[in-house]
Amino acid sequence: MSLPRLATRLLCCHITAILFLFAAGASAQTTINVPADQPTIQAAINAASNGDTVLVAPGTYVENLNFNGKAITVTSSGGAALTVVDGNSAGTVVTFENNEGANSVLNGFTLQNGLGTNSFPAWGWGGGIFIYYASPTISNNVIRGNRAVGGVGIEIQGGSAVIRDNTITGNTWGGSSCCGDGGGIEVRGDDSHPAARPLIIGNTITNNTMNGGGDGGGIATSYFSAPIIQNNYIAGNSVYNYGGGISLDSYYAPKVVQNIIVNNHAGGGGSGGGMSIWSAPESVANNTIAGNTAWDGSSGMFVLVSGMIPITNNIVVAAPGQNAVVCSPFSSTFANFSHNDVIAPSGQTWSSNCASFAQSNGNISADPQFVDSANGNYRLQSSSPGIDAGDNTATGLPQQDYAGNLRVLDGNNDCAATVDLGVYELPNPVGPANVTLSPGSLSFPNQVIGTSSFTQTATLTNTGGGCFVFAGTQITGDFSQKNTCSSVGLPYGYSCVYNVTFTPTAAGTRIGTLTVPGSDGVSKIAPTVSLSGTGLTPPAVSLSSTSINFGYLSLGGNTAQTVTLTNTGQASLNVFSVVTNYPFAAYNYCPASLAGGASCSITVVFTPTVAGLSSGLLSIADSASGSPHTVSLSGTGTDFSVSASPTSGTVRRSQSIQFTVTVTPVAGPYNPGVTLSCSGLPSYGGCTFSPATVVPGATGAKSVLTVSTTAKTPRGTYTVWIVGQSGSFQHTASISLTVK
Repeated sequence: MSLPRLATRLLCCHITAILFLFAAGASAQTTINVPADQPTIQAAINAASNGDTVLVAPGTYVENLNFNGKAITVTSSGGAALTVVDGNSAGTVVTFENNEGANSVLNGFTLQNGLGTNSFPAWGWGGGIFIYYASPTISNNVIRGNRAVGGVGIEIQGGSAVIRDNTITGNTWGGSSCCGDGGGIEVRGDDSHPAARPLIIGNTITNNTMNGGGDGGGIATSYFSAPIIQNNYIAGNSVYNYGGGISLDSYYAPKVVQNIIVNNHAGGGGSGGGMSIWSAPESVANNTIAGNTAWDGSSGMFVLVSGMIPITNNIVVAAPGQNAVVCSPFSSTFANFSHNDVIAPSGQTWSSNCASFAQSNGNISADPQFVDSANGNYRLQSSSPGIDAGDNTATGLPQQDYAGNLRVLDGNNDCAATVDLGVYELPNPVGPANVTLSPGSLSFPNQVIGTSSFTQTATLTNTGGGCFVFAGTQITGDFSQKNTCSSVGLPYGYSCVYNVTFTPTAAGTRIGTLTVPGSDGVSKIAPTVSLSGTGLTPPAVSLSSTSINFGYLSLGGNTAQTVTLTNTGQASLNVFSVVTNYPFAAYNYCPASLAGGASCSITVVFTPTVAGLSSGLLSIADSASGSPHTVSLSGTGTDFSVSASPTSGTVRRSQSIQFTVTVTPVAGPYNPGVTLSCSGLPSYGGCTFSPATVVPGATGAKSVLTVSTTAKTPRGTYTVWIVGQSGSFQHTASISLTVK
């Protein structure tokens, strides 16, 4: 059982480094063929330079190899099934002890019949592979039938090796001393070096035995080590002491994530058929632990460490008649068990001292409903209580499950993406969601900068078989949205609406995107709507004049002036009203909506009806800032007055008398003509003016009034009226006339 290809993305930084270094040295690489170019693999290694590849043809090679610190790739052309390196019980099959790094690669061999070298630094450890403070890449090998004191398949002492996609099986304790650890793999370090931090990922570790003593039938961590142990299949291993599958006894914090640990056994000297935890790991999460056995009945986990270490999202199923989780009887504080499914069909689910976890912290005790555990299928059925029962914040939770499917999906179609318990994530049981976001684009009309448009809508519709689980809504540019969608997702058969508003922050074309990312139950998708609109500078009013003085104008006359209004903005200007006050009148020739850059005119007429200064205001109410916009108006109405000198006189019948008539401008120059006449004369009397019409102008005008009589004119005193007429306006003066 190998690590799915998607899961290896967790090793991206290490793999990328390997590929980069391969590419960097491609021009200088040499391929040394065995046995065509060199008779043995070791001879080829000795002849190789950094960056070279040793390519081994199918066959069995009885050798004990040492990379001697070289950054080379030793790989087979026919794969592990056809290419065997046999250690012949003469020592470790392959040794890395000279600071080898990730570019020291061993790939595609069967390594067998190794015996831990009984000299420094191995001292009997590492039958198949011995790694001493080195960090090689070990991949796609079969490591079987080896013997050693400990680390029988692979002994890792320090460094950061990558152990990936190997089968480590049938290795057995044996050697010159007793009781090392790790039937399949042991990881340890010491306090004089950095902690050992290998990546142990995607391996099949089965049927290894440490029955002479020691811990960790499959994997053991001890002393100063902090490996990542992930996506491994660990089954059928046995140990005399603790941890049939895995033993954690390190001074540092390993991660044990997403492993299948089944049918392992801890013998008469220890506990924890599946796993024993003596030290504080960083995380024990999403493992499936089932069918393991232990001499003392601690089938699933034996947890001796005290302290709040996280043990999360695991499925622990005890073997019949055994107990699932046993906590240290010597501790008063326990690990932080959270969101685990722990069940013992015919034994004790939790030991009495940690039984309080049974119904707290999201822990459950129910049949996990494996698909076919009898035949090694530990996937969950769609009705499993482990579906969506985990904690998404579990430390070290990968993005893919054991099979390479996405982690954290909505497995029960409730639109809440929650991680499943154990190693597998159940895809949506009724099929993926099928969502569309339409229309694919929204184009907004021109909009004034800083103002908001009417909303336009985009509809998200799910016609698929499961929930579309949201991962947030993103909108860019000068656009905003409010929606009718739920906070978690869109179920099958439903739709929801995104109401989008455009509020430009600058002039010109503005673009953006509405994105609704989420998961359809199989993959992550992000339907989008493209958004566009044009921002316009707001309307602005410019007037050709802000004040008009009509000057002097005689009463009854009128004069007009024009005000030009220009919209200097880009957006249309709405002109609501144009008003002024008496004696001014306004004639509006502007449209109700004036386009950007356009102009229109307003005519203002001044018609004075009283003498003196008149003031007014032209007021334009519009949609531009600063409305109403105004023009101050002023003009002076002018009039005239009539007077006579002298104001009285005496005349004998048949004679005449003269008076001087003065027409004086009032409030300013009066330029129309004033026609003079008289009334109130006695019978047989007459009057003449010379001139009969005068123009007062700015200084006034005079006329001579001659009043004549006849012999028939009656004697007496008369009031004679002098009338000045200009258009519809007239003014008078009187004289007293005595006829003798």
